[in-house]
Amino acid sequence: MPKIPTYTAQTRPTTETGSVTTNIQVSPFRTVAGALRPLGKAAEDYYIKQRDNNEKLESTKKFYEMKSESQKVIDKYKNNSDEFGSVDGYKKDFGEYKKQQLSQIKNRRVKKRLNLLLDAQQAEDIYNIKKNSFKAFEGESKEVYSTGQTTLANEYSITENPEIKNQKKQQRIELAKEYENTHNLGKVWLSQATKKIETDSLMIDVDKLIAREQYGAALKLIKQSDKSKIDSETLQKKIIKLQSNVAETSETNFHVGNLLKGVNSTIDTTYKKTSEKKVLKGLENVLFKQAENNKLSPQATFALVDQGFSRNGIVSPSYKNLIESGFNTGSTTTFDSDADVPKVLKEAVKVAEIADKTGRLNVYTTDEQERFYKNIIINKKILGMNDFQAIKAAKDFEINYEANLVKGASKQRRKTLEEIEEEFGQIKATNIGDVKSYAGKLYNIYIINGIDDNKAKDQVVEDIKKNIIVVDDYAYLTRDIEAFKSIGSVESVPTLKKYIIEQKLSEDEDAGDYYLRHNGGGQFEIRRKLDAAPVFDKDNNPMIFYPKDLSKFQTEQFESYKKREQEKAIEKQKRIQKIRKEEAETGAGF
Repeated sequence: MPKIPTYTAQTRPTTETGSVTTNIQVSPFRTVAGALRPLGKAAEDYYIKQRDNNEKLESTKKFYEMKSESQKVIDKYKNNSDEFGSVDGYKKDFGEYKKQQLSQIKNRRVKKRLNLLLDAQQAEDIYNIKKNSFKAFEGESKEVYSTGQTTLANEYSITENPEIKNQKKQQRIELAKEYENTHNLGKVWLSQATKKIETDSLMIDVDKLIAREQYGAALKLIKQSDKSKIDSETLQKKIIKLQSNVAETSETNFHVGNLLKGVNSTIDTTYKKTSEKKVLKGLENVLFKQAENNKLSPQATFALVDQGFSRNGIVSPSYKNLIESGFNTGSTTTFDSDADVPKVLKEAVKVAEIADKTGRLNVYTTDEQERFYKNIIINKKILGMNDFQAIKAAKDFEINYEANLVKGASKQRRKTLEEIEEEFGQIKATNIGDVKSYAGKLYNIYIINGIDDNKAKDQVVEDIKKNIIVVDDYAYLTRDIEAFKSIGSVESVPTLKKYIIEQKLSEDEDAGDYYLRHNGGGQFEIRRKLDAAPVFDKDNNPMIFYPKDLSKFQTEQFESYKKREQEKAIEKQKRIQKIRKEEAETGAGF
């Protein structure tokens, strides 16, 4: 059999397998292990990215939390005008807070990221702090400037010394220069500020003269001023106002002067610059000044002022308002002690007492107001009460007035009214019903206050005689008598009434069948005596007139009278001349 050849190894045995070298390249990752290698890398990258996102979120969240706290610190120094102090305070306050917050973070990467965010934000925060401080500085500086200007202007206004005035004005100008230099406002601003100071100073001086009604001096001061330093628009407005003041004061003084003489020129007038309210106020001012100069008591002051108004058939607005205000508070306020009584009511009572003595209470009051004050006066005068007791009793009286009408005194009341009717019946007062009604109200006041029947009757008769006058068979109350003073006097009623009847109705009408009355509302009217019915003129208009209407009738009546007298004189002269001519022709004159 054939022999098998043998081979003897020349090298050491190895576990490596033989290989065949080819041109084919095989990727090492095509094995199972090689295929899994990219997946591990991707997982590692995902892990790192997710970690970064979480840390970024954590640091950002903490950043905004700390930013909110930073804003609180910024707001703390918002109104601090000291820029350096504000910045240092912010760094200290927020620095301590930042250090404390960072110490609680263990993750170094989060802490580092947060630090970067905070460092970037700090520059903006400091900028805002500086901006706030500057705004606060501007605000404080402006306030200090405004206060300084106001203070110096006030000091200027209260002095009459020209040197001090000039000194204060220059201080205001220097203050404006300092303010402009601090804020770099420019020459234009300083020029306008200086002109405003010059204008203000002139206006202060002018207004003081106007307040004293020294209008000529005020105009002279304006004319002498340096127009280049004064705001022209302000100056023009002041001149126009000054001219208006002159016209208003002149017109007001004209009427006030007439009223002081007892001539009411306000009737049937058309005001150009002033008004009735200003005229009456002007009259009051003159009369109050007279009382002050003579150091009169409050009661004597009222008597003086009221006398000045009464001669013109009008009342003082101030005292009328006082009496009305006193009544309103007295009828609504509860009084448990003297301290509860309002001051205005006490003052009104003093005035009412003087008005009652002069017979003018009826003029200043309505029926209800007159009853209230009359009650107080009776309580003090007849029953001996003090002010508090009298006022409290009068208030209680008003509350229970209807319930307290005493039926037991009806007999004596009837006798009183009969006496009143007899008294005024003898002088043919056609409106005896009005008189009796007024007397009945007075009687009730006395009786309800516990005054004896006979005393009450006597007092009522006395009051009626004092407060009523009969003219043209008509009984006029004091308040109505005063109203007729605005057209002269109540005694002129008969002739005035006759003229109105002739003009508005017919010359054939008997004027004795009518009467002219004041209706209490600032109006006058013609009524029939027989039935007191309203009367309509020939044009079917109610015969109701205002004071200016009656004034016009008076003027027409006077002109008509003069014309008739002139015609009579002419006719008489013609007759005389005719007689003389006839005598001359016949020789009878020789």
